[in-house]
This record gives sequence, structure tokens and C-alpha cells, in this order.
Amino acid sequence: MKARARRARAAGWLVLVAGAAVAAPPAARAQGAPDGAQPAAAGAQGAPAGAQAAPASADAQASRDADAAFARGKELYRLGKLDAAYEAYRTAWSLKQSYDIAANLANTELQRGMKVEAAEHLAFCLRSFPATGNSAQHEQIRAQFRAVRKEVGSIVVQANVDGAEVSFNGTAVGRTPLRHEVFVKPGTIAVEARLAGHEPSRVTLEVPAGETNTANLVLLPPREPPAPPAPLPPRAEAPAPAPREGADAGGPRPDVLIAGGAVAGAGVIAGVVFTVLANANASDAEERRDALARTNADSCPRTGGAPECVELRRAYDARVNFTNAAFFSFVGAGTVGVGTLLYGLMTRPSSTQQARVRLTPLVGPSNVGLAVSGTL
Repeated sequence: MKARARRARAAGWLVLVAGAAVAAPPAARAQGAPDGAQPAAAGAQGAPAGAQAAPASADAQASRDADAAFARGKELYRLGKLDAAYEAYRTAWSLKQSYDIAANLANTELQRGMKVEAAEHLAFCLRSFPATGNSAQHEQIRAQFRAVRKEVGSIVVQANVDGAEVSFNGTAVGRTPLRHEVFVKPGTIAVEARLAGHEPSRVTLEVPAGETNTANLVLLPPREPPAPPAPLPPRAEAPAPAPREGADAGGPRPDVLIAGGAVAGAGVIAGVVFTVLANANASDAEERRDALARTNADSCPRTGGAPECVELRRAYDARVNFTNAAFFSFVGAGTVGVGTLLYGLMTRPSSTQQARVRLTPLVGPSNVGLAVSGTL
């Protein structure tokens, strides 16, 4: 423990206020201190700008409490009680931010392995060190800062709006604008800024030891919901075509019925004609076959043979062809006739006009047909 105390006394920059000044009342320390130490009030001038001024009595009491905690920390450090000295310095720092408190607090933080915190307090000490301070102490602090700076990284935060809360890996570090670099452990740092009424901004940085990175944060106003689409103009309905003169809008079209009936009738007539021709050729074939039988002629071959055989085959072929033609004519006439009939039945006429079309199927022993009669 005695060796540790000797090392503490050997660091002349550590104790910026001599022991005699500690024993003196605060008023005496304010007037001056040995070894070029500046009064605590001078360090207070280096506190961050923008701090709200407290009433004079409360500020004076806070300063006295800070001085007492600072003196207690130095005594504990002299006795080798590092952890207790650190807590005392922290208490003094919470009450008053001055360069001498920052320097002694940084020294204990370095010995506790708190390099990021030590870099922060040493940087503050250098920024607020008085111009009339001890130059040797100032250089020692600079050397200490350069050494620890090689082991930590730092980030400079730049934002487009003020008052945004900034956090590093979820831990708040202050609000914009941050006037000084923020020291961090080397590694991946997620920098985020949030402000009510703005979209949050986030960047991720790889911060190596001994280097400074810049986080550019742009907070945009909240996105406005898309405007509803403009209502479409009313669609203009095309006027319905006026019915043709003489046409009945509520019933079947007369021209369709007439055309269907005419086609069906033509099919029936063609079927009748083909049937007559088929019957005539059938009779001719029967007569030729009887004639050949009376002559006791042999049966005719499929091809060639006597002229009578050739004529007989022609008569049979003609009968078959006309019979097929008649069949398809009747089928086509029936199809068109049935379609026309269905059209007339499914398309109801209006109450003011009734369709006057009559379709009558014709069925005979050797033919079929469809009769169309009436007026439209």
C-alpha cells in the first residue's frame, strides 16, 4: 500500500491542488493554490455552454460540496483506496465539472481499465485547462490522452436538426448538436437519432481503435399518407339505338324468321326433288335387273362386263347419291326450321304486336318436311 501511495505522489499532475490548499477554506483556495493550481471556479468556466444557472446560494453550496468530495477523493487515493477515491471523484464531478476534477477522475478510471471514460474526461480537461495553468501538468495530461486515444475510437455526430436524441447501440449519449467527438470502444456501432415529428435516422459504423468516424444523420419529416384518388367523372351512357321503323323491340325480328323459314323451305324442296330422282333411279335399276334376269345372263361383275351391267350399276349409284342428297337436305331443313322455331318462341313479342308465323312439320310415308306460313 505504501508503494502504491508513492506512485500516486510521483504523478505530479494528478493532484492539481496542493494539500495545503485542501486544508484551507474554499475562499482561500479560490484566491490561489500552490504549484500553479487554479481555483475550482476557473474549471467551472470550462463547463459545457448552455448549462442553466442555478440560484447563487444553491450554486455556492454545490461548489462547496464538490470541493469537499474532491478533497476526500484525493485523501482516499493517497491512502491507496482506489475504488473509494473513484466514487468520491464521481460525486465531485456530478456537482461541478472542472478541469482538475476531470483530470483526477480520469486517472482513477485508467487504473480501473475504463479507457473510454478516461478519454472523455481527459479531453474535457484539455479543452478547459486554463491558459495560466502549469505547463508541465498540461503536457503530462496531453501525453496521457495521446496514449489512451490509441486504444479507443471516436464518432463525430452530424445531424440536420437540433434536439434529436442520439444513441450508440441503444445507449443515449446526448442530443444534437453534439459539439465534441464521442469516445467508444472499437467495433461495430449503430448510431441512431430520434426526434418527435420526424422519421428516425440510423447508420452503422465500423470504428477502429485510434480513428475517428463521422455519422451523418438525416431525419426526414413523417411521410404524409397518400391522397385518396380523385373521383372518376360519371360515365356517359351511350344512348340506346332507336328501333328501326316497323321493327318490334319486344319481339322476334321478322327478317330472321322469314330468312329461317325460307332456308328451311328450300331444304325441304331440295329434299323432295332428290327423293323423286332417287326413286326414279331405283325404278330404272329394278327394270334393268329384271331385263337381265329374263335373258338368263349371269350376274354382273363389280367392274366392266356387258353394257347392260354398266347401265345397271349406274342406276344403282344414282339412286344412292340422290337418296343421300335427299337425306341431308331434309336434315338441314329440319335444323334451320327448328332453330327458327326456337328463336320465335324464346323471343317474346310485345303486347302490342304478336308474331304471325306458323311452322308446320310435314311427315309422309317416303319423305319429311317443314311448312312455313303466316305474315310478320
